[in-house]
Amino acid sequence: MSLEGLNSLIQSASALPDDARQALRDLILVLADSKRVLGLRYSDKMLGAPTLEAGIAASSMAQDEWGHARLTYALLGDFGDEPKALEYERPAAEYRSHPALDAAIGSWAELIAMMLVVDTTLTTQYRALVESRYVPAHNRVQKMLDEERFHFQYAAGWARRIAAVPAAREELRAALANVLAPSLLWLGDDADASAQRLVAEGLSGFDPSALRGRFLARVGPVLEDMGMGEELGVRRDGEGWSADAALDWSGWNPATRRSGGSLDEVTAARARGDKNRALRMD
Repeated sequence: MSLEGLNSLIQSASALPDDARQALRDLILVLADSKRVLGLRYSDKMLGAPTLEAGIAASSMAQDEWGHARLTYALLGDFGDEPKALEYERPAAEYRSHPALDAAIGSWAELIAMMLVVDTTLTTQYRALVESRYVPAHNRVQKMLDEERFHFQYAAGWARRIAAVPAAREELRAALANVLAPSLLWLGDDADASAQRLVAEGLSGFDPSALRGRFLARVGPVLEDMGMGEELGVRRDGEGWSADAALDWSGWNPATRRSGGSLDEVTAARARGDKNRALRMD
């Protein structure tokens, strides 16, 4: 949906009906929490990367993601939230980060799979937000999307490089399989009332299935280039892309975009920066 095609823009969340405002607030919070934890996962590979340059890139992208998280939390001030309280005062059980981020990253191949699939899932949802009627997101989100273009290119380049090494190919394929299904699920259920309200109010120009199509159109060609598309159940389908993964909505919570589980307290403490704040002298 282009901005020119919208009848009116929303300058403040207060102008929205209660149910649409809650759905948008839930969406922004899951994005902010996911960015926060994704930055942590990137930072974990600053050391142990295959090259010095790769470690520096992981550090740079970790900083990007933390910056994206902070900008996204700031958007929630428009909903009556205190952004700093959301950043620093919540227990792990209240985090709504992408479930694929719950586990620590064990290898460089796993980091690349996370970057290619999970980061692109978030970018797909952010892009729908910047194309919405909600004006406060436009400028801030566009800057993130500009930075995410580099993240995707970097991930795609490394994925092709790893896939070409027989000894490392299976590790990458397994890592991609682990994050692909939960990422397709994370984009939401067409039947969910909150997803329908986001579309009806012009807060998302695309329903969840359309978002999955956009995500697959971005990631699918990379998987195809690597010769892994069929193995992972991702293939061209006419002019678009489709995935074989069965989406199980049992236990699905649209507000958290989870079917259960939560972030562990150790990771949440790092996300909150507990130790860093304890060491502040001012």
